Amino acid sequence: MSGTFKSIRRRVWLILNTLVVLWMLLGVLCLQVPPSEFWPAGFVAFSLPGALVLNFLFLFYWVLRRSWLLVLPLSAFILAWNYYARLVTINFEKEIPDGAKTLQVMSFNTHVFNAYDKIVEGVPQVSTDMIDWVAEHPADVFCLQEFYSRVNSLEYNNFNRIGTRYGKYKFASTSVGDRIKADLGIVIFSKYPIVESGTLRFSNTRDRSANRAAWADIDVKGDTVRVYAVHLQSMSIKSEDIENTYSAIGDETSFKKESRNLARRLRGGFVSRAAQVQELLGHVQASPYPVIVCGDFNDIPFSYTYSELAEVLDNAHVRAGNGVGATYNGPLPFLRIDNQFYSAGLEAYNFETHYEMGLSDHFPISATYVLQPKDAEQR
Repeated sequence: MSGTFKSIRRRVWLILNTLVVLWMLLGVLCLQVPPSEFWPAGFVAFSLPGALVLNFLFLFYWVLRRSWLLVLPLSAFILAWNYYARLVTINFEKEIPDGAKTLQVMSFNTHVFNAYDKIVEGVPQVSTDMIDWVAEHPADVFCLQEFYSRVNSLEYNNFNRIGTRYGKYKFASTSVGDRIKADLGIVIFSKYPIVESGTLRFSNTRDRSANRAAWADIDVKGDTVRVYAVHLQSMSIKSEDIENTYSAIGDETSFKKESRNLARRLRGGFVSRAAQVQELLGHVQASPYPVIVCGDFNDIPFSYTYSELAEVLDNAHVRAGNGVGATYNGPLPFLRIDNQFYSAGLEAYNFETHYEMGLSDHFPISATYVLQPKDAEQR
């Protein structure tokens, strides 16, 4: 009787493990499907981390059982290794070669420096601590999304406080917004000269939309690197939307309403970003120089957006970071939606997520890039 029970239990666990592996395969396939053509693929891909974790737990279970059935989750683990690396990365520290030409890049969605979190008598209260942290960071290039500056204010003139005061070059892709005529948008600051620059406006956004890409060709001691600061379509999900969904659990009518609202917003984001990433890649692949593409992509590593970028570019966190690398400072933990990608001709070192700066709804990220000599780049 005991042997029969063990046999049934093993068969049940094997069936469940098989279903998880099939889930993994389906999730990987859905990463290749543009949500603009079949939007449910975006949700299946979004669920892939759950399948990866469950497969790992099955592997651990069969190892403890000393069963040959560990071959199934182990094979899936090996075949899906690149996707596990997107989930959690492990890298050993690399020494930057002596005499190497380097470029440190910091990317940060500043959340307009919290200008609209508190309004007293119509005057925005900006987080000066955040501004000072950015201004004093040792990076060579700063890619700032949701940038905010008030030209008519000495205290909140961030073009001056972050750029001019420190002798930085800048390219601003901003619009004038709000009643006090503040500049809002994307700004690239650089310690090295900017020789050319421009804005890529996505065809599915309005001209004044914050969702765009700014680029700058930067002269790094005689070599040119093109740096992109990107802000793709937001998920448009607020913390109260998530809290309302949690609180609605137990109330079937309310839960359906809130969950449908979340699903609708996610679907809209999947579809919009799928189109935007194709326009971005078209511009990136036409660059005559090595590129660094960084910013707020508003998509996790298990998305069509990320996969399309990872197909042609390396990811700095995967190559030089450690851990989960979560960048969203909000009610949903473990989300890495800010990234730095880079092309041949560069190598990433010392990737870091700056959890010490927690004043925005995003954490800043930085990496140091070594520019490879031209002859090495051509080999």
